[in-house]
Amino acid sequence: MDLRNFLKDQIKKGKINWESRSELIRASGENINGHTNRIVKEFEQKFRFGSAIDQKNKEIKKYFDKQPKNSLISVEGAVKTINLDLPEDNQISETIIYNRLDDPKFNTNNLKGQSLDNQVSKTKLYDVKITKEFEEKVEKLKSLGIYLTIEDTQRKDSKILRLKTSKEYGNLNNSFPPNDDSLNKIKKIINEQKKGRRIRTR
Repeated sequence: MDLRNFLKDQIKKGKINWESRSELIRASGENINGHTNRIVKEFEQKFRFGSAIDQKNKEIKKYFDKQPKNSLISVEGAVKTINLDLPEDNQISETIIYNRLDDPKFNTNNLKGQSLDNQVSKTKLYDVKITKEFEEKVEKLKSLGIYLTIEDTQRKDSKILRLKTSKEYGNLNNSFPPNDDSLNKIKKIINEQKKGRRIRTR
């Protein structure tokens, strides 16, 4: 079988992963020379050259570089997306994504990984039942120019605390999980804004 037919046969069989062009030519039984290299070049877009780990690294780096700087990425989602561009016998797992996130050579966009468990844990902070006692605590923090409300989110049975202030108090518009820890943070923010307003009006 000549080299061209050999290459077509490899593509047809799905054997497209080779460590090098030289290895591919040798497997065909041909000698490595300018002529056989030119023939391989005609088909090289159909093949993947490099070791298994090189291929993984290339696709991971390509995915990382497409993400916004300093963003939080879903590790599970990254694995699914990257594996679409890798052969079935060279798939990645979440472990290598976490390792590459810790490697500044790969993670030049300063990305942070988030597992599905972490995502679920964070959403639980918002999936709470609001008690009458909590509503009363919220009411006590309200005053002229400081607005604190409990709002529904797009997810069913999920709520947030929304702090809005007038221009006098910093023109804030922040959201928090509806819990006592958030109320303490909000109380601190309000006190800081009131203190700043008193200083400005002296």
